[in-house]
Amino acid sequence: MLDNLRRNYFWFVKGLETYGLAIYFIVLHSSRVFNPPGGILDFLDDPPFIFLLAVVGTVTIVYALWDIKHLFYKPLMTGLLTFVWLIFFCAFTFEDWSIGQFSIQTMYAFFVVGSIIGQLVIKRG
Repeated sequence: MLDNLRRNYFWFVKGLETYGLAIYFIVLHSSRVFNPPGGILDFLDDPPFIFLLAVVGTVTIVYALWDIKHLFYKPLMTGLLTFVWLIFFCAFTFEDWSIGQFSIQTMYAFFVVGSIIGQLVIKRG
């Protein structure tokens, strides 16, 4: 398992970042600090989407620790991870655009999506 973790450290960190995004929304929702009502983040911080983040984070960490090589697991995992982070990046961007100011969450989601796509392009060869 440690050998797999050394080989797939990048994906392990991305799984933890996905868990971190879920925790961010749980803390944001429980502290009653909401973005402007009616926005897309008001919809994406509901429990089903938090659960989706936890599932994708778990799928990513399972790949990182056990290096599963069958049933198209890696393309499925990377597709889910990219999709989830791209959805939340677009939501953060739309919220920032509607508010009229730039937030650190948008920049962080941009760098996570960029690093995932960069890793896929670099490791392709």
